[in-house]
Amino acid sequence: MGLVLSVTDKDFSELLQDFYDVMKQEKQEEAAMLADIIDTMKKDIGVEEVLIKADLLTIRYHVMLGELLTAGYLLEHFEARGHVLSQQNEYFYQYFKGQVHFKNKKWNEALRYYEHAELYITEDEEKADFYYKLAHAYYLTGIPALSVLNANKAMRYATSYKQQYHLAKCKLLLGLNHLEIRNYEHAESLLYEALDCQHNTDETSLDLASMVHHNLGLLYFVQQKFEKAADYFDQAVHATPCSHYLKSLYYLTESLFRANHHSEAMKYYQIGFTRSKKEQNMDYQWAFAMLHKQFVDCDNFEAVWIEGIAYYEAIDDRYSVHYYSLRMADYYTLNGEEEKANYYYRLAVL
Repeated sequence: MGLVLSVTDKDFSELLQDFYDVMKQEKQEEAAMLADIIDTMKKDIGVEEVLIKADLLTIRYHVMLGELLTAGYLLEHFEARGHVLSQQNEYFYQYFKGQVHFKNKKWNEALRYYEHAELYITEDEEKADFYYKLAHAYYLTGIPALSVLNANKAMRYATSYKQQYHLAKCKLLLGLNHLEIRNYEHAESLLYEALDCQHNTDETSLDLASMVHHNLGLLYFVQQKFEKAADYFDQAVHATPCSHYLKSLYYLTESLFRANHHSEAMKYYQIGFTRSKKEQNMDYQWAFAMLHKQFVDCDNFEAVWIEGIAYYEAIDDRYSVHYYSLRMADYYTLNGEEEKANYYYRLAVL
């Protein structure tokens, strides 16, 4: 016999769906209002399956906010209660646990839970969000073929259900995959298409547009077109909102140094280093310090870079270890220090 919900339970279930929909679009203000309403209404709900869904969506809410310690604590508490899960709630559990691992930069663990979640997914309207996140995890684990496969799958669902935000994210991710394999023309085309998908002026769309500008900057940066790169990083940095501010600021600063605009580069270096200290962001404190030694205080370059790479190695930031080790290896190669160069080349590919 099917479960009969009261009017209150039906209303609450619809509210939960609205809550999830705005979270998938990263609409934090709307999600915050719904989170408060849901928290107030929960005490009047008697259906366990609906309450479990509410608990799982609350974990997803804290993931969206970047409150990973809270999300992790709630997840552990949820697991300790030992629920019997419906198919949808099993999907949410596996999927959201994967998202916690993803946000903690544990890409392989995220993939493991995403792949489990795929076994329980039923609603086609959900698949654009899911396959995009699966594609993003494959991209970050360095498996571009599977990233492209799943991003294209996500894009088909996004197109079918007119989910413009997800369509833009898919095109952005596909552009990054083509950038990785140095298919620069196709990457450029996809990134501009991602911008064209953005017709709204809400904060979520504006932030995504600034991400596209950042990645257009990255496209020109890797081609050593530093003037053009700086223009796009500048647009990203001065966008409101900009959830990736320090990252764009770092690349803007390096682009300006490489384009020989040293006074402007120093202005942004000071902003970036001060901001990273204020936010107690050690990753970017090291990044800006290493940039300064590379272009300004060159006498201390080697010592600071050795220490900086050791820091990124200690926190298991493989991307940064790879990024800086390759440059360090090139530095030693130019100085004829083959043994040191080989050490950093090996470190870059571990």
